[in-house]
Amino acid sequence: MITVITGGTGSIKLVRGLDSVLDEKMTIITNVGDNIWLFGLYICPDIDTTLYGLSGQLDQKRGWGIYNDTFNWMTSVNKFSDNAWFQIGDKDLDTHRLRTKLFKDGMKLSEITKLMSNRMNIKHHIIPASNHAIETTITTNDRQMHLQEFWVKNKGNLPIKDVTYKGIEIAEPADNITNVIKNSDKIIIAPGNPISSIGPTIAITKLKKSLKESNARKIALSPIIRNKPISGPAGKMMRAKGYSVSNIGVAKFYSDFIDELIIDSSDIKYMDKITKMGIKVHQTQILMKNSLNEIELAKYILSDN
Repeated sequence: MITVITGGTGSIKLVRGLDSVLDEKMTIITNVGDNIWLFGLYICPDIDTTLYGLSGQLDQKRGWGIYNDTFNWMTSVNKFSDNAWFQIGDKDLDTHRLRTKLFKDGMKLSEITKLMSNRMNIKHHIIPASNHAIETTITTNDRQMHLQEFWVKNKGNLPIKDVTYKGIEIAEPADNITNVIKNSDKIIIAPGNPISSIGPTIAITKLKKSLKESNARKIALSPIIRNKPISGPAGKMMRAKGYSVSNIGVAKFYSDFIDELIIDSSDIKYMDKITKMGIKVHQTQILMKNSLNEIELAKYILSDN
């Protein structure tokens, strides 16, 4: 039984690779820290990226949204809204409209996600990390803002003093996530930004406890190559939380529950230090430039190295 903890645009590449080589169903636990209400709609970027990625609809060039979408609705919104910095395609809009309606009708986010997954003929189990609201918040020099405002509106160009998860104190794991983790044979931490894409999920108290107690092989895939993030603001966030932008920093962030860390074949500098932390280190090509890379990496992770 395979469980993957995901978040961010890098994670879906690994998930696609696993989908290509697995005959069995896997459980995909998705980040909810970047969910946001805009335009009267409940938008869940990481959930939607997973849904679109596994149903063949994802715009792979952008890393988000639906392939070959149009943005006529946004053109109209630009005339009246101050939130036009957040782009929603016309096809993508239907997803948010349906989710918002079902949410207001009383359905839980996990139930809505399952319904959408079934409609898209996805064989795997996609579960939001929590049905409670968790908001990844960035503290800059002068104020706090939602992650989406920091990354999309301001393009990540502001200094970061801290990253927090608003609502994490009361958040509970959705549905039967703790049992899924307990019964998994292998738990894979996808190569998302450790702080903003994976952090909100593993900060949920009961979920983190189940990770620590699980007898599964717990394997994290590093999003860092030669002390630089593969993409996104992971470096700024790791520094803000006191971690070095290196595989050592990644290992320390996950050190209280992972057994193994996969790093790029070009990174040998910190292998001994990570091993001394009690974490087994594997080296392979981790940059996923195309579907072949995704499949090869998935096969490597699933092998008994």
